[in-house]
Order: sequence, then C-alpha cells, then structure tokens
Amino acid sequence: MAKKLALIGGGSVRTYYFIESLLKFYREMDIGEVAVQDIDPEKLRYFGGIARHLVTRAGEELRVTLTTDAKTALRDADYVVTTVRVGGDSMRVQDERIALSHGVIGQETTGAGGFSYAIRTIPVMLDYMRLIRAYAGPDATVFNFTNPSGLVTQALYDAGYDNIVGICDNATGIKMDVANALAVNASELLVKVYGLNHLSWANRIEIGGVDILPKLMKNDAFVQNFHQFLYFDRDLVRRLNCIPNGYLYYYYHRERALRNLRNAPETRGEFILRNNTSMMEALRQHSVETEPETCLAIYRDFMHRRESSYMAIELGETLHPAQIDPKTLGIDALLGRKPVTEIYEGYAGVVFNYIDSRRNDRNIDLAVSVPNCGAVPGMADDDVLELTCLVGRDGAKPMRFARDEINETNLALMKTIKRYEKLTVEAVLTHSKAAAREALMQHPLVGDDTLAKELVEAYAALNAPWIGAWK
Repeated sequence: MAKKLALIGGGSVRTYYFIESLLKFYREMDIGEVAVQDIDPEKLRYFGGIARHLVTRAGEELRVTLTTDAKTALRDADYVVTTVRVGGDSMRVQDERIALSHGVIGQETTGAGGFSYAIRTIPVMLDYMRLIRAYAGPDATVFNFTNPSGLVTQALYDAGYDNIVGICDNATGIKMDVANALAVNASELLVKVYGLNHLSWANRIEIGGVDILPKLMKNDAFVQNFHQFLYFDRDLVRRLNCIPNGYLYYYYHRERALRNLRNAPETRGEFILRNNTSMMEALRQHSVETEPETCLAIYRDFMHRRESSYMAIELGETLHPAQIDPKTLGIDALLGRKPVTEIYEGYAGVVFNYIDSRRNDRNIDLAVSVPNCGAVPGMADDDVLELTCLVGRDGAKPMRFARDEINETNLALMKTIKRYEKLTVEAVLTHSKAAAREALMQHPLVGDDTLAKELVEAYAALNAPWIGAWK
C-alpha cells in the first residue's frame, strides 16, 4: 500500500518547491498521497493550489489534498513534515524590531529574535505532536523543519517524543557548496558536520575515503572564494581550519552584522512581509483554479526577488562565489568512486534522502538534528545536536567524533548555546520569566541581565496569545 505524507504548515511559499521535488521521486519512495495542511485557508488555497497544479500539469498519479484540519491531514500518515510559522510574517517583524530597539541583533532563529520565535512555537508544536501521536501511523517519522529547528526539536525530545528528525537545508548546503566549488557531484562527498542547528562546523570532507579538507584549506583560491567563507574574515577561516555554518556570522562578526541591520532601511522580516504581501495582492487578482499558470508566474517572480536578496542586509553586499578546478588540488583521481546519487533540493531533499536511505538501507550521510548519544565528547547524551549521520534501516546513527577532532572553542560555544536552549525550554514549560531571563543572559548575542530582563518582558507581552501569562 502506498505511503501517505502530511505537510503541516503547507500554506507556505516553500510548498511549491517541496511538491516540485517530490514529483521526481515519489514513485521510488512509494508515496501515493500528500496531505497539505494549513490554518490559513487563503494561503493554503494559493500556495497549495499552485503546488497541486504542478502535479496535474505533469499528469502524475500523486494525490495532493488540501485541508485546514490537522487531524484529517495526519490520519494514517507514514511521514509528517512540520514547517509551521507561528504568528506569520508580521510576528517575525516584531521579533526583529524589538531586538534592534534594545541594541541587539534581530534575527529570526538566533539571539533575542530566535528566543521570541521559539517561545510561541514550542507550545504549538507540542500540540501538533500530540495530534501526530493520536492520528498518524504508529511508526510515523516526523521531520521538523519548524524554526528555530534545533531548539524546537530539543523541546520535543525533552517532552518524550523520540520519532523526530530535525532538518535544515543549511547544513546540507555546505556539501552542495563544496560540490559546486569543485564542479563535482555532491554524492561523491562525505561531509562530516558537528554542532547545533545554525551553529555547526564541517571538519572533514571525504572523496573516495580521503579527507581533502586540509588541501582545500591550504588553497588560497578556495579560502578566498568559497561560498561559505564569503561571510567571514579569511584570517578567522584559516584559524578555524574548518567550514563554519553561515549563521555563525552573527557570532563571529556580531558588531558588523548589527551595524548593517541597524543602518538598513528595513529588516529581513520586513522585506519578507512586504514581498509576501505584494505577492498575495497580485495572486488575489486571479483564480488559482482557472488561471494556475498565471498564478505560478506571479509566484516565481516574487520568489526570485526573495532568494536573490538572502543575507544581503546583514552582509551589506551580495555574494559572488567562484569555482576551483579539482586538478589544481590533485584530487581529480579520487572522483567517480561513489555510485549512490543523492537528492539535493532544499529541505525536501533532506526528507527524501532520509526516506530513501532508510527504506533501502543505503547509509547516505545526512547532517540532521538528533540526540548526541555520545557522538560528541563533552556534550550530554540527550543534547540535540546537528550531526552527520549515516541513515539506514534503523534510522539515523550519528557519526562519532574523537575528542581531538572537536575544536575546544567550538565546543565551548556549543555548550553555551545548548544551556540557553535548555533554559528556554524550561521557561516555556514552566511559564518562568526567571528561566527566560537566565536563558537570554546566557546567550552571547544578548549577554546582559538587565537587557535580558527588558527583552523577556517585551517578548512575554508580545507572545501572550500563544504563551499565556508568565510569572
């Protein structure tokens, strides 16, 4: 019997990409139905409708259903993907603006802005997990793409839900960027990543079982032009001797990021809100049922504007990565040894690789968020970390890291942010302003008790409709 996948929060602009990718691989994964759910009927109608049009136009047999009812979407689902934005784009704007008004970085997944997003999201996700347990299939796997992904996944594990894999396309992006820089198939590479979501490092890149990262780090052209390094000072990159996740820009170059954010005419959230609002205004002039191609053209135009502006505000510039010839590194002879072709298409690719690898015991390496279970010395076993895992029939098994593989400075930052995450979860579950205050005081992008107290008061008031009254 064909499998069912439920997409919770499917009235998202990313649903089109998810269904577009799924169309290429649904037969191999034996998926017969995708139930797209969202609480916003208009967004579900347009973005879900555009995605369903792709299937109709392609003449494929995949069944796409749209519903505002979570129970209907989840009933008997074998796989569940959660991509929920609690409060919508307007709340993201307020998260970021409140942070900036207090003189700290306003970003949706880290620091003060990420804290606000997390405290209103965790209660909603716990409600969804209760529904998943009640209505989805008994062995359903949940792929959590709801941000802040790592923190939310930690909260769900702490609440006793162990059928979850935290996913993000950012960690997978390192593998894709290295492949693009070398003009090779990404499936040729094994990239070993450790850290937390949006706070991770790649410290080993294998081709044919040989670690090529030392050669890459000694190559000036690679260090100067590699996409991920364009965020960072190159002397810092050489000192790190690994590939940092792009979101570490906020930690390593905090003052530059803050200055650019404060000087910009609008925040990233304000740009997204303006772009999405304009998109919806344009879409409302047409019927997605009778004019799907027109709606699709409008959608693609606005999404191009969105994607081309990614990180431009924080960086103050647009990135222009370059390619490196593998022959100059002496590694071209290592290529062509790995037969498995993996899927690299955003967060959908992570989901599909996981399903495929587990069904067929392929042992594909994926960087996902799962409990540490001893993989990284110095971190607790129940700490949810973003780690490269080998995925087989028994699920994701984190690759092990020797103590001398882990940079001590990186480990210290991981422990600090994990403490912040654990305190944030405690604050949500106990409605405690004291725990929330300690959490933000612990975070390097806040790091001051008086400031933390002010931010907690502001965010507790902002998020009262979701979190109730905190003491």
